[in-house]
Amino acid sequence: MHIGIIGAGVAAVALLDALAAEATAPGAITVFDGSQAMWRGRPYQHDVAAVRVNAPPALMSVRAGDRGHYAQWVAERGDTTGYFDEGLGQPIVPRAVYGDYLEQTARRAIDALRGRGWRVSVVNARVTAADGTVLRTEDGGAHPVDRAVLCVGSGRPRDHYGLTGAPGYVGEPYPLARTLSGIAATAHVAVIGSGLTAVDIAAGLAANGHTGPISLLSRSGVLPYVQQRPAPLAPVHLTPVNALRLAERGEIAFTELADLMRAELAGLGQDFGTLAAEIGSTESEEPAARLRRQLADVDATHMGRRLLTMAIRTIGPIVWPRLAEADRKVLRDRHFRTISSLSSPMVPYNANIVLRLLDSGQLRLRRGVTEVEARGGGFVIDTDRAESGCTADVVLNAVNPPAYTTPQETEPLIGALLAGAAAEFGPDGGLLAEAGTRRLLVDGRPHPTWHVLGNLAADAMFIAANPPGLAAEAALLTRQLAG
Repeated sequence: MHIGIIGAGVAAVALLDALAAEATAPGAITVFDGSQAMWRGRPYQHDVAAVRVNAPPALMSVRAGDRGHYAQWVAERGDTTGYFDEGLGQPIVPRAVYGDYLEQTARRAIDALRGRGWRVSVVNARVTAADGTVLRTEDGGAHPVDRAVLCVGSGRPRDHYGLTGAPGYVGEPYPLARTLSGIAATAHVAVIGSGLTAVDIAAGLAANGHTGPISLLSRSGVLPYVQQRPAPLAPVHLTPVNALRLAERGEIAFTELADLMRAELAGLGQDFGTLAAEIGSTESEEPAARLRRQLADVDATHMGRRLLTMAIRTIGPIVWPRLAEADRKVLRDRHFRTISSLSSPMVPYNANIVLRLLDSGQLRLRRGVTEVEARGGGFVIDTDRAESGCTADVVLNAVNPPAYTTPQETEPLIGALLAGAAAEFGPDGGLLAEAGTRRLLVDGRPHPTWHVLGNLAADAMFIAANPPGLAAEAALLTRQLAG
């Protein structure tokens, strides 16, 4: 068996780690990636220390079934005392350190596989086409494989306002060590987006001693939720087993999931209304007041938000493909920012930086942005609100591409797969894939060669997959490859 892994980010690391743990006859593995950040992906390159991981260690493991794998690695590293997050009571290290974890995990998996007789090679070039089972790379190489797995992630931010090429526009913010270094300390920096990447940029500017104004531009103006201090969770109703039971019955109504949450909270003697009020106020509460309140609630005893964040990640992927289409549309179209900010909250360390910048007036959230235009050597920002627009000297794009979006670098390969009847897009985007095997589907039939891992699959949720979720998916795929 010769397995081709296309992409060398978090999904690929999880797959290599799972393959190394599977007792199967040795074969060959070739990993293809044309980036300079092998094993790290976009966010985990070598970068400024101010850019921290946005989750506690238990939520960042790439080893399936071992939530403590990354935490143990952090503990063994021994140089993380300076990165202790008081709000979480745990170390939250720079993203580059997590990149070290990914790189070391990949290399250990490769060493383990080679020790068992596997032939493992890495090709630093992108796969641009496929002729049957032969993968063709941009450097003219031809690589025959038996199975191929797309682990390509979601790519770089899209240029929604056509600013590419304009002086002062930064389309790819990472690594911030490079993109922020040339910005004048007094410049007005506008950041398109208000999610985790925008928070990273604000923290990076603050660490660089930036004194000029910073504007976060978005339609909603919603900041990520603040991560609460981890607490033991032993759900009785919101469990993967119950989610699987619902999925096996057929179409799932969103009200059934809400009933599971109600039952879970009732069992703890807590009310559902508190959680509902928190979620309902996401886009209406004044951002600084909401941020201040959530920082004060990092130790809150109400388990609603913790349970909901856990459920989005653990049972969400199970029920999403079976959820009624009307419910999926409402969640995708009307509640994207709420679900995204809940599932990917910022750590208290970064939240305190953002609040400090907001309170000082240096940072401002500008909602209802309708246009960003390069004009006169700078940028003009228009909004649909009564407040006037503004101008900026520098614009950084922090809008992550939506789910199911093909990364720009992978478009030639996906185009070749579609043309060769090896892949098919779903009605809402993304490649159709068979549950469990992750084989690409064409006319309802699984393809014998191609698999997909992560958000490029049409049945994936519309939020970015987290490392444990990718690890669980990789473990299931490994069993298929081994079988």
